[in-house]
Amino acid sequence: MPTGAGFAQDFATIREYLNEMYRSSAALKLACICLVWVTLSSCAGGRTAGEHIADMPHWMGGLPDDTPPRRGTPEYDEMMAKRAQEAARPKTDQPK
Repeated sequence: MPTGAGFAQDFATIREYLNEMYRSSAALKLACICLVWVTLSSCAGGRTAGEHIADMPHWMGGLPDDTPPRRGTPEYDEMMAKRAQEAARPKTDQPK
């Protein structure tokens, strides 16, 4: 086993390097944990990003007021029922 000042100096350099490496990996772990936390907290609302955008006012980049409802919602089923009633209505007695 080597002894002397050179070995002690090398060992001290390695120890400093390892301390720095562990410090940077701790910062990386913290950044990853924060990223995961923000991502998961955005899922907690039960809504997608598109639904959040749809609820924004039109001037902020949201959907216009006359946009049809999304498929699978009760509003969409109601709109389709109204369209079916309109299509089934006889159109021959309309005034010209």
